[in-house]
Amino acid sequence: MTDKKREAPISYRPPHELLAQFRARVEDSGLSVNAFITAAVFGDLAPGPARRASASHADVARLLAETALLNERLKNLASDPDDALLEAAVQDLHEIRAACLKALGRSPRGPT
Repeated sequence: MTDKKREAPISYRPPHELLAQFRARVEDSGLSVNAFITAAVFGDLAPGPARRASASHADVARLLAETALLNERLKNLASDPDDALLEAAVQDLHEIRAACLKALGRSPRGPT
């Protein structure tokens, strides 16, 4: 049996007045606390973390799929005489899609 000891962990405790902001930033990043701190300290030098989809990402992905279905339904209603209203609805869907993709860390490839 060897007497190898693990290194003592490095601990970070944000000041009380910054704790809520720290937690919010970690949550918004989608990273674990450790990965968030590593990225903040080392920036681009940090190894890329294995990202897991959180429940909120799953919800965004579901909404993204639903917007695609809604977009198809709106295109089927193209015979509606109010083209301006239809175009505004389609534009809103494109904006929602772009926001969903951004939240998932992906970039939109343009209107679908």
